[in-house]
Amino acid sequence: MEKAFTLVQITDPHLHASSEGTLLGMNTEDSLKLIVKRVQEEVSNIDLILATGDIAQDSSVGAYENFVSFVEPLKAPMRWIPGNHDNRENMATVAQGTDYANAITELGNWVVVMLDSVVPKKVYGSLAQDQLDTLKQALEQFTDKYILIAFHHHPVSMKSQWIDKIGVKNSDELQKIIAPYNNIRAIVCGHVHQASDVVINGFRYISTPSTCVQFLPESKDFGIDSSGPGYRTLTLNPNGEIDTHVSRIEGVDFKIDYTQQGY
Repeated sequence: MEKAFTLVQITDPHLHASSEGTLLGMNTEDSLKLIVKRVQEEVSNIDLILATGDIAQDSSVGAYENFVSFVEPLKAPMRWIPGNHDNRENMATVAQGTDYANAITELGNWVVVMLDSVVPKKVYGSLAQDQLDTLKQALEQFTDKYILIAFHHHPVSMKSQWIDKIGVKNSDELQKIIAPYNNIRAIVCGHVHQASDVVINGFRYISTPSTCVQFLPESKDFGIDSSGPGYRTLTLNPNGEIDTHVSRIEGVDFKIDYTQQGY
């Protein structure tokens, strides 16, 4: 019998080398550890962890080493991609000898394609030609499998003026590549620190809360939301359907600086 695969998306932890590190007042190490504990309580048998960027806030080797050690109790394979706060070289140093950076992962009749949407020294994203080529090759090679695509920046509008300026700048190129393929089941991202799940032009776009501070949805200017840290499970079913659920930490009084005007 064909099996379903359980993925856990962990995104935007914004870790530091120091355990005292914060983002907008929240201790990011503490919040990630609470998320990992929650995953352990709620999800058994994880087939793959998707870590979709902004793993570090300070870009340090120490932060990536911390991340690896914090998710290790989940006892699951992991794939990671950088976000705009990350340092590719330091991630590569920590990933040496692992398969964390593999772009293509086959899971039964599913294929997960992880792309790098980072533009060095910019907050917005773009899918460079080599990333678009990786996607094209995967789509041409795996026409008989269901496809899940993941990268850090959002490729569609979040109806939020400030955040839509820092999404994927060449989303139109992405749309042209994916348009002919009806086996693409979802495109998932991080970056926006909020949950969304929409279908646009026949394609499903999913974003996932940060494991630390959340951003106010559909807001013209930068704003911090009071929702708790979260993660997402994605169940890839053998018939091509995806069941997905966001779980959040509630009832914990996190220290957050709501006066901040940006991050």
